[in-house]
Amino acid sequence: MQTSILMIKNTNNPLEIKDKLYTVEEFALALRTKFGSNDNLPDSVLVDIFMKKYPMYSCKIKKSQNQAAQKSCGCC
Repeated sequence: MQTSILMIKNTNNPLEIKDKLYTVEEFALALRTKFGSNDNLPDSVLVDIFMKKYPMYSCKIKKSQNQAAQKSCGCC
């Protein structure tokens, strides 16, 4: 008898990043740790690039007071 295992990917967290609220610096560190990257990109640039590809993670970034007054994120 052969058993099949189905892998179901979480579409809300496809990269399986810890579910918490991050500062930009913390999120950039989490990305660099997850992907083994040690580049010279500023944290804000790395996070911005990542958010354009994976907008569902935008709610995981703490907003500054200036950003909080703007329109809510696109994920919730």
